[in-house]
Amino acid sequence: MSQHPTTSTPEHALVAAATLGAAASGALVARLPATALAAAGPDAPAFLHGQLANDVTGLPVGGAARSLHLNHRGHAIAEASVLRRGASEFLVVVDDDRGAWVLESLESHVIFDQVTLAARPELALLTLQGAGAAAALPTAPEPGRIVALELAGAEVLAYPRRRSAHGGFDLLVEAERADAVLEALAGAGALAVAPAAIAALRVLGLTPTAAGEGGEGVLPQEAGLEDALSYRKGCYLGQEIMARIEARGNLRRGLARLGLSAVPAPGERDLRHEGRVVGRLGTVAQVAEEDGSTATLALAVVRNDLPEGAELEVGGASARALPADAVARYNRG
Repeated sequence: MSQHPTTSTPEHALVAAATLGAAASGALVARLPATALAAAGPDAPAFLHGQLANDVTGLPVGGAARSLHLNHRGHAIAEASVLRRGASEFLVVVDDDRGAWVLESLESHVIFDQVTLAARPELALLTLQGAGAAAALPTAPEPGRIVALELAGAEVLAYPRRRSAHGGFDLLVEAERADAVLEALAGAGALAVAPAAIAALRVLGLTPTAAGEGGEGVLPQEAGLEDALSYRKGCYLGQEIMARIEARGNLRRGLARLGLSAVPAPGERDLRHEGRVVGRLGTVAQVAEEDGSTATLALAVVRNDLPEGAELEVGGASARALPADAVARYNRG
């Protein structure tokens, strides 16, 4: 088993405030880095149920659920959307650069299980985010459900996935048809953007990912990822730690939105207060304001006992927690 992947964040590309505001009434569409894995066989439901943190056996055919892949210490290493295509057939769409690691981890736990696992590199992931996301689709999926669509002559699997304050959908499509589908959605009113714009929407919406805010040393509850796990499903990798947290409820850290004076030096993630490490920096976004200035915003996991308004430092930049009303203008358009 290879070493856990390190926490990663998207490139700090500059995103126009007007672009982000378009999600308040319309929709943004982007192609995101992801890896689709196929799992099939009589034991596939039970096997995935024991490896992933959310309920798999209870997922109906045609259902979709967000889930985490934890390590044995309960740390949120990767996340995925689990799509049940048949009684014993699943697609596991792993976000960001975690696909190879998740596949290797799953394969290492197959013993006598009748399950086959394989990467599906011919599939690509688009995301459609914003208040007008449903209007850009011929048919919008219901919560927790998959809908098969035809766009630009390609079959598309659409399912709900919140990557912004307004919510939206992920779309799984053949990679060779992804650009055509993206163009079709743009023709339906969506604004085509780079992944950095979706990352900025996540920061504004306090919407974390395992790759950005989780990782080695971070519990799902600390990173705001608890909606991607089940406390009731029984045994799975990392389950004992989750049960202990539910029983005791004594988390020392939580998810926060920060305003930074600048982009921190590359590779610097430790947040410090008066010289002491008090948190870990996650996704960083740069927003180009209409007056020509640049706002640097971020998500982070920080201690809950910091004084209100505490000034933090990371990689040569200062940082402070931002309340929701400080970013409300971006979400209004």
